[in-house]
Amino acid sequence: MSKRSTGWLHPAIIYLILLILVIVVSWIGSIMEISRVGGNEELALRSVLGVPGLRWAVRSAASCFGNAPVGNALMLFIAVGAGRGSGLLRTLTRLKNLSPKEITAFYISVVVLIIYIALIVFGVFAGSHLLLGITGSLKGSPLYDGFMFLLMLAVCLPSLVYGLSTETFRTAQDCVDAFSTILIPFAHFLVTMLVAAQLIQTLEYTHIDILLGISPGAMRIISFLIYWLPLPIILLRSTNKKTGIK
Repeated sequence: MSKRSTGWLHPAIIYLILLILVIVVSWIGSIMEISRVGGNEELALRSVLGVPGLRWAVRSAASCFGNAPVGNALMLFIAVGAGRGSGLLRTLTRLKNLSPKEITAFYISVVVLIIYIALIVFGVFAGSHLLLGITGSLKGSPLYDGFMFLLMLAVCLPSLVYGLSTETFRTAQDCVDAFSTILIPFAHFLVTMLVAAQLIQTLEYTHIDILLGISPGAMRIISFLIYWLPLPIILLRSTNKKTGIK
């Protein structure tokens, strides 16, 4: 008989409850004709349950998900999988109890990481400033927009070298298996992001964020937190399930 853990409410379920709450609030608020005057125009609370709202919900369902940082999340999970599958993350937790082969592999991976970081620094400060924007600024630059990709490489390259040096990776298939070993929790996170994206877009469609006085900058911070706060919860839950902890 399978054992079901108690006391665990998936972040996707929490976001779904909040989404339903936002829809209900927008419906009640539209009936009460709640509005706010901003500048020269009056901004009214919009209901998702009206005809325009339902059309928006159907039309924007896929695009809402497209606004979620799915690619960044995937690269992060690949990096964690590479570090864990190669044994490098485990090595970092027991640096005093390593075999000679592991010590050598660890030093080689550190050298690879230092060379990689040096290349990043060179791309920012030297030559044509490859990783900076056209105007020489950080905003909108390859470094800014591709930060998660560069971070993934910073983990994957030393992990790959470590796995090859310790012979944890013997074939290309071993590397692929290690890099994808943590994608099961990613599936949970993907579902959570789907609901989170719909929640964020619904808040903006109904104008609830504006009526509450939330600035665009604050909304970006809130969106970031909504997307990424479930990550440690899901990873921790996945680890606990593997170790048998409820």
